[in-house]
Amino acid sequence: MKKHIFFDLDDTLIKCSGYFYDVEDIVAKKILEYSQKYTYSEIRRKFNEQQYENLEEHGYGPKNFECSLMQTAYEIIGYDFFKDDIQSFIKKRSEILYSNDIELIDGAKEAVEYLYNKGYELSIITKGMEDVQKRRVEALSIKKYFSDYTIVKHKTKRDYEEILKKYNLSPNDCYMIGNSPKGDINEAKKAGFNTVYIPNEHTWSYEDEKVDDTLPKTNVLNDIKEIKTIF
Repeated sequence: MKKHIFFDLDDTLIKCSGYFYDVEDIVAKKILEYSQKYTYSEIRRKFNEQQYENLEEHGYGPKNFECSLMQTAYEIIGYDFFKDDIQSFIKKRSEILYSNDIELIDGAKEAVEYLYNKGYELSIITKGMEDVQKRRVEALSIKKYFSDYTIVKHKTKRDYEEILKKYNLSPNDCYMIGNSPKGDINEAKKAGFNTVYIPNEHTWSYEDEKVDDTLPKTNVLNDIKEIKTIF
């Protein structure tokens, strides 16, 4: 049977989290202009804790990010300052997260073309806001190489099992490639997928787990350009 390779989208094929980090940095510095109750690092930590708490309600993506920034700012500087100034500041700075240009990770185009020409079936599994993620996939310059894509809320073992049913596949014939130890690697492994982990410096802190060292084996690459060493 033809091997089926699934790619994560954000920070595996395209640049993504760096935009979020930039907005977080700007807002944290803005909050410091109103209150020195917390240090810059403490503000960012509180924000990430808030994001994690909001995952169940808002999922991953710009909406959760923006709401969490709002809540963190409100908590630290109080309602009056928040209402008068920083609320609009956050909304304006967050606009880029909903409509930023799609920029491929260096080497992603060549890696995908190589796998496609080798005869592998390629698909995308991505999580987040459906309208945002759909826009990103549809805008991909390399979309023609992918037979399909799936958008999920969290990327759990159950999601991967549903993928196997959707494509009528055996997990032994499937590979999941991504930058998130939790969602892309460990949850996929629980469903029996072979996995390829490509670390990214901007991976969200709440996705940072130790890569499961049980079978099936996880291949670890420094860069997507190394994909030929596995396939």
